[in-house]
Amino acid sequence: MSYALNVQSEAVIEIQTAFEWYELQKGGLGFEFIEEVENGFSKICNHPQYYTFVSAHFRRFKIQRFPYLIIYEINNKTVIINSVKHASKKRKL
Repeated sequence: MSYALNVQSEAVIEIQTAFEWYELQKGGLGFEFIEEVENGFSKICNHPQYYTFVSAHFRRFKIQRFPYLIIYEINNKTVIINSVKHASKKRKL
């Protein structure tokens, strides 16, 4: 059973920023990034409890092909996407 999806405004801004950056690097690459993010959302909604905890309430999903993590939590039958962050080792979640 698939969970409902709720993408927080901070995550939308982070996705948009990454999209714009990838489009500047190479035309179409931003759309490939969006496709991978959407694939991640689908996988998370289908199996939200499968992925690794990063704290007591938050889990993470590593996006394919791009160095980004989707940070989310589960509330009843809803997956709440809190952030889509660059996975740089210099950054902390």
